[in-house]
Amino acid sequence: MTDERRLTVRVRTTPEAVVVAAAGDLDLGSAPVLRAQARAVLDERPGALIVDLDEIGFCGSAGLQVLAELVAATTAGGVPLAVVADRYPVLRVVRLSRLDEVFALHATVDDARDWVRRQSQE
Repeated sequence: MTDERRLTVRVRTTPEAVVVAAAGDLDLGSAPVLRAQARAVLDERPGALIVDLDEIGFCGSAGLQVLAELVAATTAGGVPLAVVADRYPVLRVVRLSRLDEVFALHATVDDARDWVRRQSQE
């Protein structure tokens, strides 16, 4: 099985943000797929970025590295970043790594979109 089949990444645009949604396992072999898609989105200078990890079944240290890189890139670019994760495999490692302290963590894409709207009003 190739890494591309283990991790599927879809990109869609909403009025509030570009949503990069990943499904499958986020590990050393597949993390570059998410990294490349998210970086391509950031190259287009979106108003905000939502990374939807709700369909991730496993998140390893390479996945956490991608999230940390996205925090750095969005902070440097002034782009609000929201992460969607409501399942144990992602929540556990994000909380253990304390990354939830450096980005907005939401249970649903709709919650993240609401957060982005509030950010733009401030």
